[in-house]
Amino acid sequence: MKPSEVAKAFGTAVAILVLNVLIAIVAVVVYSVFIEPGHSREFYDAAALRIAPWCSHIAGTALFFGAGYVFGRHRPARRGLVFAAAVTFFYAIVDSASVGFAGFFATEFALSIAAKLAASLAGTALAARIPADQRLRS
Repeated sequence: MKPSEVAKAFGTAVAILVLNVLIAIVAVVVYSVFIEPGHSREFYDAAALRIAPWCSHIAGTALFFGAGYVFGRHRPARRGLVFAAAVTFFYAIVDSASVGFAGFFATEFALSIAAKLAASLAGTALAARIPADQRLRS
């Protein structure tokens, strides 16, 4: 990979992480306003600890699939599978660093990253299956 592609992979990983956190925040707000309104802040803090990981597993995996698909279609000459793997690697490092590498070797984290890697590779593989003439029109 060229240095510019490594930088794009890192930037993509950070953007996915930011979107993933925003989705988790929205999910907690929806929970606190519409599902269980009227509780104390401690109640919602505890709920956020339950809700956020599931948002990351579900929405994060979908975001990785979408990113793999978009980047696979955008530059078909790029080695898409390598790029998707690099994005997932950088995401794992940045996500772990944001919490001081707590739980980096936990099974839940490993499974979550494995699902994200599979999703990004699947998105890239799907984009590669689209004929070249259809890529140019999109």
